[in-house]
Amino acid sequence: MTDLSLDLRFMKYATLAAEHGSFRRVAKTLEVSQSTVSRRVLLLERRLGVQLFERRRTGVVLTPAGRRFIEQASDGVERLHKAIEGLKRDRQGESGELRVGIMASLAFGFLGDLLAEFHRRYPLIDLKLEEGSSQGIGAAVARGRLDVGFILGEPSMPDCETMPLWDETLYVAMPEHHPRSTGAAFDLWALREEAFLVAAGVAGPDLQNYLVRHLSSPGFFPTVSVQGVGRENLLNMVAKGFGITLTTVSTLGTTYPGVQFRPLIGPDTIATWSVVKRKKDTNPALSTLLRLAREMRSRDPKAGRCSVPHQPTT
Repeated sequence: MTDLSLDLRFMKYATLAAEHGSFRRVAKTLEVSQSTVSRRVLLLERRLGVQLFERRRTGVVLTPAGRRFIEQASDGVERLHKAIEGLKRDRQGESGELRVGIMASLAFGFLGDLLAEFHRRYPLIDLKLEEGSSQGIGAAVARGRLDVGFILGEPSMPDCETMPLWDETLYVAMPEHHPRSTGAAFDLWALREEAFLVAAGVAGPDLQNYLVRHLSSPGFFPTVSVQGVGRENLLNMVAKGFGITLTTVSTLGTTYPGVQFRPLIGPDTIATWSVVKRKKDTNPALSTLLRLAREMRSRDPKAGRCSVPHQPTT
């Protein structure tokens, strides 16, 4: 089999010789001996079975066959060089495509910071983001439709690995004129009589399960209304007085008129976010993302519990 990398290096010598008209000047440019240039061009000619240059005392001149070859091969060699370099970057996890499932808002918090820093460092990696629920993202990762997902909790999934990555405080979102809106923080149990709103997709099913698990008691079941809207309209419904909802720090990076956010206090009011990936995933870009995530997490062990944007009190 032809040593392609060797031929490409020799093509470089031939191309420069055609430009400079001299093996000596090529040798000076590349900081190698003239005999090295001459020998490698000769080896290329032997491999091709054609003489590319006429050797003269004043230098070298392309033969007609050599001129046609250099003209036709130069573009192809440049493209091939770029393709090979692209493959190297892909293999090193510095380019390519990465399909990421998310549940959290990117407006504020660890996930938004992580993906922004990743894009800044590795602009040649094309990030494809897709929102979904924990269950939906996990299934997409297991099937290979997504490379990685950032989900609530630490679920066990067949053929997948789940690793806790950061924590966020849970917040209650309520209308700004709600009778309880003057409180600084709330115990979830104190809100059990409220009507809760959750979205049908993204984190909605997880929040619904959380509310049922923590607020149900013998003879009592919390009021949880599932709405087929996104995060923005769910909070608009809160502002209009349809009910209250739970969210995490990541939502607080955006202002929602008419809505107050208050932290929950008490046991089990910290949401753990995990990364889920296939055990046998071979995408080098994923390793690059996870390496950066661990680096950022080690720099800020309290990621997700950091200070949040100011929320005015009434």
